[in-house]
Amino acid sequence: MILFKYILKWISYKGMVTMKKKNEEKKTVNDLIIEEAVKQFKEGKITNSLDVENYLDSLLQPLMQKLLDTELENHLEYPKYEHNANKESKKSSDKRNFRNGYCNPKTVKTRYGNISVKTPRDRNATFEPVIIEKGQTRLTGFEDKCIALYAKGISLRDIEKTLNEIYGVKINKDDISRLIAAVSEEVENWRNRKLKPMYVFTYADCLYIPIKDDITTSKKAVYIIIGVDTEGYKEILGLWINETESGSFWSNVFEDLRERGVEDILYMCSDGIAGFKGSLERVFPKTQSQRCVVHLVRTIYSLCPRKEAKEIIADYKKIYTSSNIEEANFQLDVFRTKYEKSQKRIVKKAEEFMQYLEPLFELPVEIRTCIYTTNAIESVNSALRKVTRGKGAFPNESAVYKVLYLRIKELSEKWKKPIKNWHTIREQLISLCGDRFLKFIKF
Repeated sequence: MILFKYILKWISYKGMVTMKKKNEEKKTVNDLIIEEAVKQFKEGKITNSLDVENYLDSLLQPLMQKLLDTELENHLEYPKYEHNANKESKKSSDKRNFRNGYCNPKTVKTRYGNISVKTPRDRNATFEPVIIEKGQTRLTGFEDKCIALYAKGISLRDIEKTLNEIYGVKINKDDISRLIAAVSEEVENWRNRKLKPMYVFTYADCLYIPIKDDITTSKKAVYIIIGVDTEGYKEILGLWINETESGSFWSNVFEDLRERGVEDILYMCSDGIAGFKGSLERVFPKTQSQRCVVHLVRTIYSLCPRKEAKEIIADYKKIYTSSNIEEANFQLDVFRTKYEKSQKRIVKKAEEFMQYLEPLFELPVEIRTCIYTTNAIESVNSALRKVTRGKGAFPNESAVYKVLYLRIKELSEKWKKPIKNWHTIREQLISLCGDRFLKFIKF
């Protein structure tokens, strides 16, 4: 009986040992890291979330060093301390290669802070590490972070401060400036890229940005055009800078679009600067130019007495939101009757603006909604002003192009879907424009 009890205990003990070994075999690297963290917590070395972060950060340096050592081991094709294996290899004696110590320690900037590593060397100097390359002092990612911060209009000095505060990494202003300078070629390629042969809707506008010119500073006009292609997707066609906004320079802009591959534009919406329509017709004679209704409303509003402005604008809205030209003319008569005695200037403007509203009523509501206002480009301009406002004068036009391009690149990530009601609009365009539109679309 006693012997039987000892046998049972021995079997139980062996079973527990076997189970323990199996559990240890199943443990992953993650399990070991967690176990070590729990152990340090019980020992009082980890007491808060900051200690947890420090514990995880401390794993990076030995990990990177081990990976570098393993890279050399793979390059030499034999493990450390096993020189005989190399000597007995089929390689001739003049091609044998051995470890040759380490380079001096170097500090590498990472998103988790600075780490110190030593790059291993080989006797034949043929080892080229990939994990952390020779001469590399920053791990990939900081370039993108610098450019992303610059795209949001943050100054170089503030970028330097932000990276230091968040990641504990010191990158001086000159290094950041060199990173941003690398964008110049990308900007030029973007500005000169080939465009699509047709855009159904386009929106043109300008914003003014202060730029230094030798010893003086002046606000220059930055021309912007947004286009909607034959698949319904928006894109910014380009940026152009001139001393001021003028009809003659718009001709240069349209010529540039043609040279870059644009063959036809169906509708162009703008704020109606003098000479704009004529410049457009010289380059794209078939394009329908549409004045922005919101700008017309603003002009009416500027003439209104403050106390009556709300009522007058509400009455004027009934004209441009009419369903057809007959209803619009009727609402204009009502507007004229109500205000012709007290607000003659406003009535005269409303009558004058009918020439810009009449073409809209010839179009379906869905297309009319797309071209009656330049709000599509106004919202882009607002986003661009956020990265230029409060930054003082830019040193040159190249600096303006860079910061605006980076911001545009960020905005374009949101334009992954066709515009609203595109399927309906597409069918309407086929009906209205026929072969002029059909020859550019994909079925």
